[in-house]
Amino acid sequence: MKGHVFAFDRDTNIGVISGFDGGRYDFVRLDWHGPAPPMAGDIVDFIPDGSRATRIFPIGLRGDPAQGGTANAIYILYLIGLVFGITALVGLVMAYVNRGDAPEWLKTHYRFQIRTFWIGFLYIAVSVLTLIALVGFALGLLTIIWIIVRCAKGMQALARGEAYPDPATWLW
Repeated sequence: MKGHVFAFDRDTNIGVISGFDGGRYDFVRLDWHGPAPPMAGDIVDFIPDGSRATRIFPIGLRGDPAQGGTANAIYILYLIGLVFGITALVGLVMAYVNRGDAPEWLKTHYRFQIRTFWIGFLYIAVSVLTLIALVGFALGLLTIIWIIVRCAKGMQALARGEAYPDPATWLW
């Protein structure tokens, strides 16, 4: 059966898998057969044994962090774009160009980056429109923080060679 790691506690070596059948399955680190420790969001293949998962093998959305150089550059361009706006536009073009040939785990980052640009553009437009009511200053500050957090989380996932867990999110 397939599913994804819902949670894993490194201190106790106990985790939970959310099966694609809708069930939840507990597991222990000894049942994990992957090269790296389990992490929330890992797609896995496992054998259910009642409410336990056994013989768990990670599949899919991890890769070599060295493949993420372009995606990492786009995150950096977005951060620089907070000062020099044009670099964010360059990053958007790069994300559109590179997403077609990328491995699946990296496509999640490009999708996330494209959405970050367009949602950020929307948030900035709303901030500018509400400047008259003085609410725009607060919204603008929140938008800058939102962009920084999204880029930082994306760069962390890239460094671990992981897919972005929820590239369609409006938050982070």
